[in-house]
Amino acid sequence: MNIQDATLKVQSFISSEFLVEFGNEINAKTDLFEDEIIDSFGFIELITFIETEFDVKLSDDDMASPEIGSVAGIVDIIVSRRSEAG
Repeated sequence: MNIQDATLKVQSFISSEFLVEFGNEINAKTDLFEDEIIDSFGFIELITFIETEFDVKLSDDDMASPEIGSVAGIVDIIVSRRSEAG
C-alpha cells in the first residue's frame, strides 16, 4: 500500500464517520483533536479502523504519539508498522 492510498482511506473514514470534509480548512496536517473533529470515543473508532483496515497493531507509544492526531501522522505510523511487519 502506498502513502496516497492510505491517506485517501483514512480521510474517507474520517469524512464519513465524523462528518467532515477535507479541503481548504481541514487537510492531512490538521490536528483532529485540537480542532475537535475527533473525541475520545471517536479515537477508539479510529484505532479500530486503522488496525482492521491496514492489518497493523498499534502500540501504546503509537496511540500516545502526537502523530496520531493528524491524517499525515496516522499514515506515517501505518507505513512504519507495515514495513516492520514486512
